[in-house]
Amino acid sequence: MSYALSLQAHVPHEGQLKVTRLQPTFGAEVEGLDLREPLTPELRDEVRALIVQHKVIFLRDQHITREQQLAFATQFGPPVIHPLQKLKEKQRQEDLPQGMHTIVPPTAEYGHIPKRRTWHSDGSWTYPVAFASFLRGVEVPEVGGDTIWADAGAIYRGLPDRLKARLEGLYVTHEYKELALSGISHPIVAHPAVINHSETGEDLLYVDFIMHPWIVGWDRADSEALLSEIYEEVLRPEYHLRLKWKKGTLAIWDNRSTLHTAIHDYGDYPRRVERVVVGSNDVPSRDPSKRFVLPA
Repeated sequence: MSYALSLQAHVPHEGQLKVTRLQPTFGAEVEGLDLREPLTPELRDEVRALIVQHKVIFLRDQHITREQQLAFATQFGPPVIHPLQKLKEKQRQEDLPQGMHTIVPPTAEYGHIPKRRTWHSDGSWTYPVAFASFLRGVEVPEVGGDTIWADAGAIYRGLPDRLKARLEGLYVTHEYKELALSGISHPIVAHPAVINHSETGEDLLYVDFIMHPWIVGWDRADSEALLSEIYEEVLRPEYHLRLKWKKGTLAIWDNRSTLHTAIHDYGDYPRRVERVVVGSNDVPSRDPSKRFVLPA
């Protein structure tokens, strides 16, 4: 399957699922699933194919428990156990199933709204990288608090040829500095700045702007100058898909082919979403003929 498929009209399924495209290159809303029950292997494979093809899918009115969300997500891969889960649970006085963690407003978490670059990809700092995130709206503002995704393939295609040429062969660090500040040792990983999606063949920008990117081997100032130019392309609205949350909405996305960010425009209104990230055995590569995939 090539990325061109995402530009074609998607015909709703004759059976259980109805799929409605949301943006020209990515994003879809899927109806016909009841996540209180396990999926059949055939339906699971169909949902996975929709995640890969559309990059982001939304399931509405999924009023499920944490345990049901975790059970659904782990049909697609092993949960990524977040190193900070137990520490943050203790700080927030909560007890979550292993593999799930909450995301609360930065005003509550850090005492301020972040002003740094916040476009990122979950699990880019792991090795191998994460496959998909499953994020459920638990308590959301009546207005505001949206999440926005960006199509990493469209971003790369939109870059001028001179920038594409400069990115070839470059590796970029994905450094989770918050772990070190919490006393947790974790290696700094580096991935190609441009990768080839292992399932679709699409060329993708793969830079996590929240993970302190630095082009390996470059002077810091030169690295920042190039990454700042790339970041301007990420901000173009033509590449974006915006979700207005409702309770019971479940957003699922492929972390290899998207970036995302949350909008902090809702003051001190409570906002709580709960997430499960599932892993893969995929090590990102620029050259599909040299792709290294860890054994399952």
